[in-house]
Amino acid sequence: MAALLSQVLLPLILAFIMFAMGLALNVRHFSELLRAPTIAVLGLALQMLMLPVLAVLIIVALNLNGPTAAGLFLLSLCPGGATSNLFTYLANGKVALSIALTALSSLLVPLTLPVLFGVYLNQAGDSAVDLQLPIANTIKQLIAVTFLPVVLGMALNHWAPSMAARLEPWCKKLGTGFMLLLVLALIVTNWSLLQAPIKALAVLLLSGSSLMIAWFIGSRISQDVAVARTLAVEVGIQNAGTALLVAISLMQQPALAVVPLIYGILMNLPGFGFVAWVRYRDAQQGALQAG
Repeated sequence: MAALLSQVLLPLILAFIMFAMGLALNVRHFSELLRAPTIAVLGLALQMLMLPVLAVLIIVALNLNGPTAAGLFLLSLCPGGATSNLFTYLANGKVALSIALTALSSLLVPLTLPVLFGVYLNQAGDSAVDLQLPIANTIKQLIAVTFLPVVLGMALNHWAPSMAARLEPWCKKLGTGFMLLLVLALIVTNWSLLQAPIKALAVLLLSGSSLMIAWFIGSRISQDVAVARTLAVEVGIQNAGTALLVAISLMQQPALAVVPLIYGILMNLPGFGFVAWVRYRDAQQGALQAG
């Protein structure tokens, strides 16, 4: 059962979700990035540089080691997911920009994640002595599971837009539902590994602090509050499915998947907290203007 979940269902479901994302993408979405290249570069820098640095700081501050530390760092290397697009919508951000940033980071991650995670494992020394990342195989698998499905979805949207429009909402709902069921199954099969409050604290610190740091920087760079909110959500909400794929399917290390599993559940707390905060600010602003 565990092999079926990790080796077959997880890659298929993640590829299906990436395909659904591609169905909603076209060149117009990427024009958002071309019109605001500074925001695009800032978003990628925050996600691909600031997040790993923040993860290392949390690892040191909480004295994490072994699979727990490696799992948190692995998570910091993952792209945003479909959930970030939903939270952007709820926070009155720029959904098109969120989708474009998610897609761009997902297209880059087959190259960035194996290299950076491989460097981390080499530097971790004894604390990660049993963790070996097959870099070449990881690149191939991530291309097959993340890059190609997005490209195929975009191609279908380009050549058959009416069909893509009909398929996209169903594929998104099915993919999300299947991933939730898979996460629940993985939690059940790895329940004994999940009894650790320190891991929950690490996850909440990574998600909550990255979200607020990205919002603060974004609000200083852009005068558009919707852009700042989009950057905050895109940096603060990661695709835990990619981390699970690497940990369980490629490295066959269930202990490495514990932090991403916990993250898949707890990331909703800072996410919804941020949504509630910005909506309260909007209500306050609206009341002042009405008065």
